[in-house]
Order: sequence, then structure tokens, then C-alpha cells
Amino acid sequence: MAEIGKTKLDSGWLAARSTDVELTGTQLTTTHPPTGPTAPWMEAVVPGTVLATLVKNKKVPDPFYGLQNEAILDIAISGREYYTFWFFTTFQCKLTGNQHLDLNFRGINYSAEVYLNGHKMVLPKGMFRRHSLDVTDILHPDGQNLLAVLVHPPDHPGSIPPKGGQGGDHEIGKDVATQYVEGWDWIIPIR
Repeated sequence: MAEIGKTKLDSGWLAARSTDVELTGTQLTTTHPPTGPTAPWMEAVVPGTVLATLVKNKKVPDPFYGLQNEAILDIAISGREYYTFWFFTTFQCKLTGNQHLDLNFRGINYSAEVYLNGHKMVLPKGMFRRHSLDVTDILHPDGQNLLAVLVHPPDHPGSIPPKGGQGGDHEIGKDVATQYVEGWDWIIPIR
């Protein structure tokens, strides 16, 4: 059970590409939760990124070695859906008296739908925003809670010119995001 104060939900997470999951967030958090890291689900890195999860599970090469970053399929080619992922975990929390529970998200990039025990909440869009959701009224009375988060990449990821460069084609600038992820004079483009 969660103690009074803060409990980090930083272990026991699973992740799966959204196009590989044929269930809704409501179904994932009520009648059909994933049971372990069996396809399409894999162990997730939380806190972390979709890329960190893919590297951990050897689905893509580590982009920080040599030119392996160039071997990773860029979102401009794959489309946003390819990098839209479900993250899932369970947690125990049984409140008493006038206690309440907030779920705090620190830095989801770019937008997300949060499902807790079948209830949907949509987080506002923006790079690395912080969100706090009061979920007191939707906790399970028995203390066992199912949490699924559908994370979407930016709406306008843009594309990286062949030689990189100052913010790619600048499409990402239409979103609340930094342009340097598409390359700048001091950083190679991050796929």
C-alpha cells in the first residue's frame, strides 16, 4: 500500500506500440490488462522515452554509438502512429478518511491520454509539461489499480534534411516543442 506522502511509479511498467494493441484504454484498465512482457508488450523504461524503451528491448540500435542513430526509422518516414505507444502498470493504493491521491506526470512528450480503472483523462499538449490529476474518486476500493497511458508524439514532427541543420524543415515549430531535435549546428538530428 502507498504510504502517506509520495510513491514513485518507476518500475513494473510495460509498453507496446499502439497499432499492435487492439484494445482501448478502458479495456486495458478494466477487463483485459496485459499480464507481462509478452508480445506485443515489452518492459518499459519509466521515467524514460519510447526510444529508451525500444533500445532497452533491442528493437532499435543505441543511437549514442557511432552512426547507429541513422539506422533508426525517422518519424517523418514512419508516421506518428509508429511512435505512439501504450504504457501500462498497476499500483496498490487504498485511501482512508479524507485522504486523496494525485497522479503526477513529469515531462510527457508530447501528449497523452490517461486511463485509470476505466476512466479517461486527456492531458494538454506540450513538450515536457507537468501534469497533476486528482484521481481520488476513481481508485478501486480494494486498492488494486490499473493505469494505462497512451503517449503521442508531436502533431507536426517535420522531417530532417539529408545534411541535418537548423531545426529541420521547421514543421515541429508548429507544436509546443524545441526545434533543435531535428538538428542544429551543435547537435545531430535525433530520430
